[in-house]
Amino acid sequence: MGIYEALSNSWARFKTWVRETRLWAAVSFWRRRRAPENDFTHRLPSQLYPGSRRREYVVHQPRGKTDKRARPLVVVLHGCRQDHRDIEQITGFNELADRHDFLVAYPNITSYSGLRDRNCWGWWFAREIRAGAGEVEDLWQIVEDIKRRYAVDERRIHVTGLSAGGGMAVAMLVAHADKIASGAAVAGLPYAETANAVRHALNNKPRYRPVVAIVKAMRAEMGERERAIPLQIVHSRQDDKVEIEAARVLRDSWGHCFGIDTRQAQTLDSGQIGDTTWEHRCYRGDRPGAVVETLFLDGPGHGWYGGNPGRYSYPDAPDIKRDIWKFFVAHPLERRKRART
Repeated sequence: MGIYEALSNSWARFKTWVRETRLWAAVSFWRRRRAPENDFTHRLPSQLYPGSRRREYVVHQPRGKTDKRARPLVVVLHGCRQDHRDIEQITGFNELADRHDFLVAYPNITSYSGLRDRNCWGWWFAREIRAGAGEVEDLWQIVEDIKRRYAVDERRIHVTGLSAGGGMAVAMLVAHADKIASGAAVAGLPYAETANAVRHALNNKPRYRPVVAIVKAMRAEMGERERAIPLQIVHSRQDDKVEIEAARVLRDSWGHCFGIDTRQAQTLDSGQIGDTTWEHRCYRGDRPGAVVETLFLDGPGHGWYGGNPGRYSYPDAPDIKRDIWKFFVAHPLERRKRART
């Protein structure tokens, strides 16, 4: 290829990027002006504990459901370069909530400190992932605020997220292990992992903490609150931002911590939708709640699969929100039995 042809191709790609960027900005602006039906925006002021900030979040109430019956709550966390409206658009959880009668909450990071990409939750900062401080506590206080405003089934509070939101969902599960029923990480990362685990312009060779170090951090954070938390892991083998190895480390650290043998799946299923093939495995341990499921995809890359069109979305793929909701339905919070005296 000659230099003229190479420059022409680069210019064409740049013009396409500009057009797509402008189009996306226009769509985002229009979508913000027309909020989805049955959406309610709330603001949570900063709290007194260290690192707390003012937060904004949206709750979607299932359409046509006005009674005061306690409903399940699914918290959905956006990824980097997104906000709560973006993740609401691409996941399609609202439609599922209308059909199956549950609440969905979309927190917005709103503001943050530290060196990070735009709108990233701070899943790699120790100050943000420990109960009683920072972002992980602000997120739980959002849940508490929702419980004050809406009727919530406390045995059915679940959390999921994409990318940085997936990493923060994992942090929520660990920091509030005794209060969240189950979770799902989409293109996420292990608890207390470092920023070196993500590929970016200054890091072409991701590095991961040893499983034993992650388990040690998990147990130190959970302490007496330790509980085997059901977790589903969704990840693409073609992910070029958070590589598939991060999902394997997350799987194995969860298994090591809660006594699950992740070398041999109890069940295995696979298939193909569109151009994306998928493989689902389930691993179980002897303890109540000791469940890890993996849904590994061979698809386009880093993003949400099977949802609505938008940034970091691959609609022509398995509908992962359905699998995630099915997992949540199967795993409510099991209350600990009181010891006999």
